[in-house]
Amino acid sequence: MAKARNSKHPDRLDALLHPTPRFLWGLALLGVLVLAPRWETRAAVMLFGGVLATLAGKRISFSYFLLLAGTVVVFHALAPFGKVLIMLGNFPLTEGALLGGWKNGLTMAGLVFVSLGTISRQLHLPGRFGKLWALTFSWYEQLMESKSRVHPGAILLSIDRILEQHYPTRPGSSPVWTQEQRSPHGPTKASGWALVILSTLAAVTLAVALR
Repeated sequence: MAKARNSKHPDRLDALLHPTPRFLWGLALLGVLVLAPRWETRAAVMLFGGVLATLAGKRISFSYFLLLAGTVVVFHALAPFGKVLIMLGNFPLTEGALLGGWKNGLTMAGLVFVSLGTISRQLHLPGRFGKLWALTFSWYEQLMESKSRVHPGAILLSIDRILEQHYPTRPGSSPVWTQEQRSPHGPTKASGWALVILSTLAAVTLAVALR
């Protein structure tokens, strides 16, 4: 199943970037995303992260994350502060609450998108933490392969069956996954370095210009 999916959705960034600089690139983008004071910068990084995730072969739904951002806005609006824009009965709808919620919503979506686009499944970190990371990421990838088996009419039962398949509790059962074997990865190409440097500089420049 995983092989079929990878053939349909190849990781196009993998041919350009070694997993380690790709991971560090993601950290730099996440730093801009979290520290940028303006929502416009966070929105730009979030959209760029969505492009990276798509290039990495990940299926994402912008409508879902817009709904997520909207939900965050609604909850922030329940704690009004700043300039009152409109009164809804006795409840004030304030500019500060709306902007704060929108920024946090964009940040949450951006964190997911950038992580999906810049964390390679071939990333190898040293030590026990590196082994734990590799195993966890391998499990995550294989669990994501099973998301199509979640049926809206029986969500809990579907999830229970997926977890039982991957984390068996019955005597004599064994998990269906095996940790993925990683072959040596080539170095980062010149075009990959250009993408990393130019995109990072663009993000930082935008954050500084709009602060």
